[in-house]
Amino acid sequence: MSTFTKFLFVSTLVALPLLAQERKAVKKPATFPEAVEQAKKAVEEDKLGAAVAALQAAIRDLQKKQRAQILTALPKPEGFEFRDEEVDDKGQDAFNLAAMGLTISRRYENGDKSLSVEVTANSPLIQMLGMMFNNPALVEAQGGEMVKYGVHKAILTKSGDDGQELQILMHDAHLIKINSQGVGADDLLKIFDQAFVDRLEKPLGKNG
Repeated sequence: MSTFTKFLFVSTLVALPLLAQERKAVKKPATFPEAVEQAKKAVEEDKLGAAVAALQAAIRDLQKKQRAQILTALPKPEGFEFRDEEVDDKGQDAFNLAAMGLTISRRYENGDKSLSVEVTANSPLIQMLGMMFNNPALVEAQGGEMVKYGVHKAILTKSGDDGQELQILMHDAHLIKINSQGVGADDLLKIFDQAFVDRLEKPLGKNG
C-alpha cells in the first residue's frame, strides 16, 4: 500500500465520526401570545402574508384549547366506554375552520347500546339551521319534539326502530348532534342534561 493510499485511508477513518446521526429539531407551534406578537411585528414591517400566517397559528392554538374544554365538558355516563376522534396536532387548516368550523367527535359503547356525539363549533353554516329550531310546528309535523335548555333549543327525533337523535343549537353558531342506539329518549336526556349544556358555555359561550 503506497504512502498516499495509507493517507487517504487514515483520513477517511478520521472523518467518519463527523458523519454521525443527525436529527433536525422539530419546531414547536407558536402559542397564542407568541403568534399574536409575531403578527404585530409582521404588520409593522408591512409583511402582511407573514402576519396572516401568524394569526392562523394563533387561531390553531385557541382551537386546540377549545377542543380540550369541549371534550372535558362531554358526559361520562356510567357503564359506557368512549373514544375520541384523533386529530392532527396542527388542527384544521384556516379554510376549513372558516367554512366548516371546529368539529369534535366522541363515540360511547355499552354492549348493544351506543352513542355518537358530534360538536360543530363556530360554523357559519349552523346559522342556516336557526329557522328550523324557531319553527316548532314544522318540527312536530316531522315527528320531532322541541326541548329547551335554558336559552338554548334542541330537537329530539326518533331514528329507526331503536334510536334517537338529539340536536342542540347554542348561540346560533354551535351544534351538538347526538345519535343513540338502544338508549331511550328519557335516558338520553338524562345523560345530555342541562348541566352538560351549562358546562359547554365556557368553550362555546359568547360575550354579552
